[in-house]
Amino acid sequence: MPLALFDIDGTLTASNEIDSACRAQAFMDVFRFPLNTNWNDYEHVTDRGIANEAFRQKHERDPTEDELSRDRARCVQLLQQELNELKEIPGAGAFIKQLRNREWRVALCTGAWGDSAMLKLARAGLPTDLPLASCDQDISRKAILSRGIELAGGRRREAVVSFGDALWDVSAAGLLHLPFIGIGEGAETLRRSGAAEVFKDYLDADAVFAAIDRVTA
Repeated sequence: MPLALFDIDGTLTASNEIDSACRAQAFMDVFRFPLNTNWNDYEHVTDRGIANEAFRQKHERDPTEDELSRDRARCVQLLQQELNELKEIPGAGAFIKQLRNREWRVALCTGAWGDSAMLKLARAGLPTDLPLASCDQDISRKAILSRGIELAGGRRREAVVSFGDALWDVSAAGLLHLPFIGIGEGAETLRRSGAAEVFKDYLDADAVFAAIDRVTA
């Protein structure tokens, strides 16, 4: 069976802005110094990777798992307070349903903490019963994609397509030689970075399925 891997923030949920704000505030609340919010500056653009790198630059050591767990808990707490309403990327839920009806496996691969990812999916009315790979276990986007493939029972000889909205999603898919489809408001930026197939949303599902056929041919 073929497999589709989806990032969450900006790819399935319209949560990039609120997620970034809560991510920065949680770090400040727990570690007591401000976080550089230019995410492109980080080696690993994941909640774990950002916390590790910023903390190490300040204290010349990695944060402990206990310290990271407090950061994770504060992120979730802030999102619970701020996410009064969260919209899906238009057509996301219906597109996932179509994939599953066509006997595709689907896995979620997010750089966010797992608890915050599940909260955002639930608030946006998206499925919460899919395999989820997050930064709880892995620091890099590449490792998170690999774990998503493993969790979904996928095999590399089968068709595997990665969906994402950011440059680090393009990069991670490239490192694993996975076909990539760009989604979201930054579609043109993704196209300039080398993504051949980009869409603002999933509303034209036939066009997205045609793109899948092209990138997996």
